[in-house]
Amino acid sequence: MKKIFLLPVLLMTITLGFAQKDFGGTIKMKTYATGTEDANILSQVQGEAEMTVWGSKTKVVNSQQGIGSVIIVDGNTGITNIVIDLSLMAYGKYLISDTADYSTVKFDYEYDANDTKEIAGYHCKKVVVTATDLETDESNNVTLYVTDDLMNAATYKSPSYPGLKGFPLYTARYIENDGNPFTMVNEAVELKPDKKINAKSFILPAGWEPIENAPDEVKQMLGMGAGGEDEEEDEY
Repeated sequence: MKKIFLLPVLLMTITLGFAQKDFGGTIKMKTYATGTEDANILSQVQGEAEMTVWGSKTKVVNSQQGIGSVIIVDGNTGITNIVIDLSLMAYGKYLISDTADYSTVKFDYEYDANDTKEIAGYHCKKVVVTATDLETDESNNVTLYVTDDLMNAATYKSPSYPGLKGFPLYTARYIENDGNPFTMVNEAVELKPDKKINAKSFILPAGWEPIENAPDEVKQMLGMGAGGEDEEEDEY
């Protein structure tokens, strides 16, 4: 009589059916400085922002001093889209689009499961990220605390740290600051799941033009050259 191995098939079906889904919702982040007592630095760095998250996609909406912005990052494609809204300054909306290129950067991850934090109700472990420029051999370190409880490890792709395992709820970056160094920290303070968050939540706002079409004064205001490209090199 031919045997039918139903149990392994059923177990596989159950496992796949209950696979962890990617988080969809909002994350409230706070930014602050440590390692300094300079009141100017402490006040300038301090702030809060709310980030909309759906798997490997994030969106942050800001409005400050008459300038609005929508920043949408897709870890699946490596594309960052930024819509700058200058309507209150008698200009329009302009799109800055960029695709991450890490072909000349090597990322190393040192995970420490023994160094943990409880952040916004989630268990997080420490990760030290070392990013090395393969052309200059210069390297930078960033300290993260990541959780494995938000995203499906098989599908999640970090937009900033390719190959990172876990979702960062805490990022600490050392800033030289011309002899007055400090550490800038971004830390999650509240997470709110929202089943209404979906692909439509990351559609670009209407009415924008490419940054190349912006007047020269707008490009200068944004620290860009005449070609619409940032004059400063991106940090990794």
